[in-house]
Amino acid sequence: MGKKVLILSTGDVNGAYEAMYKVAHIMKNMGHEVVMCVKHKTKNEEFIKAYNPPSSTAVKPGLLTSVINKVKTRLNIATPKETKKTISTDRKYSFFSKDEITENINIDSLLKTTGFTPDFVFTGMTIDFLNSTDLLNLYNATQAKIYNITVDMNHFTGGCHFSWGCDGYVRGCDENCPAITKEDEKVIAKNNFERKYENAKKANFKIIAGSGLTLIQAQNSKIYKDQKTIYNINSLIDTTLLNDRNKPIAKQIFSLSDDCFYILTGAQNMEDPRKGFAYLIEALELLDQELPQELKEKIVLLVVSNTVNEEFDKVTFKKQKIDYIKDYRLLSLLYQAADIFINSSIEDSGPMMVSEALACGTPVVGFDTGVVMNMVINDYNGYKAPLKDSRKLADGIKKIFELDKDSYSVFSKNAVKQVEEFSSYEYASAIFSKILEQND
Repeated sequence: MGKKVLILSTGDVNGAYEAMYKVAHIMKNMGHEVVMCVKHKTKNEEFIKAYNPPSSTAVKPGLLTSVINKVKTRLNIATPKETKKTISTDRKYSFFSKDEITENINIDSLLKTTGFTPDFVFTGMTIDFLNSTDLLNLYNATQAKIYNITVDMNHFTGGCHFSWGCDGYVRGCDENCPAITKEDEKVIAKNNFERKYENAKKANFKIIAGSGLTLIQAQNSKIYKDQKTIYNINSLIDTTLLNDRNKPIAKQIFSLSDDCFYILTGAQNMEDPRKGFAYLIEALELLDQELPQELKEKIVLLVVSNTVNEEFDKVTFKKQKIDYIKDYRLLSLLYQAADIFINSSIEDSGPMMVSEALACGTPVVGFDTGVVMNMVINDYNGYKAPLKDSRKLADGIKKIFELDKDSYSVFSKNAVKQVEEFSSYEYASAIFSKILEQND
């Protein structure tokens, strides 16, 4: 019997928002009644609905929030809205979720927008849309089962989306938060975490991992460590679009030479320190020093990004910049045309590009984090290098480069197989079936 499923996300395109759009599509294909409610609607599908607040004025806070804010005003303590304006953070932590206390949406308006009372609610990234207090209010109004999907770490931290080694999410965030730079503001992380922890317990929130790394992080987190089973959906790949069916002719489509070895890498923003491109540049410099000239001539670096780091000028191999591709059919062909995909991320919950490349039969070499942790297997479909180890990263690239045609073909087939088994829509459907069919 079909369920009523509500997907909540700030948007419906790019990165984490696109992941939730895929979740919605998978569940619709499973026969469930699905609405994806977003703050910013871009796609034109009817099942995606923009949240319609009760009026153009600010949403009135609930009784408890009103009382708390009145007390804070009398005591001259900053309210959550004031905190949003003044909080100072270290940008690398992406401390975007700054307030878990203030109510952001009107539940009656949300349900009116949705058009039904959901049985299940799935959330991804909801920055500037709603928080865990809103989810608790939604639970109290509907008794729906609520699942948070780890597009990053935010569902179990005090506000940051990437921890950079901080274990606050394990022990409970406190006044020593490294993401907040002003001492008198660090308590915000503690307050956020405590409220998020309380809300999760009251509404029995559950977590779903989006990668091997976030699975381990969720299992260790204070908020979700007692959850009996945490499923991992390993990115969500539509293999009808991303596959290896055109790999034999993909190079011709892009006018690439069959005699060259094409290294593909990229990100929306290559200036982001999380993406670790400095380590890739070091790895390529090592290869440049070690390979004879006749072999270096065969290597071409394909860089896909909106902005290319100026440091790439140091790379002596042939280079070609490709504007960031949004069309999945064209992107699939590019992955298939490449001989290897390099993921140099050092702090990442994904990225999606790893599983996308594998789906297209392209071996992956990357640092042992994010989705690389369990989707890339040494001597099977690529190679993993210890974090920030440019030497090992270079070794992995060289190993793929030196494979003979038959050995490369085996790696390519294994890459596709890994996605079909652990990252495809079919794989995710089986997981969601287990979740939606439960009776507890």
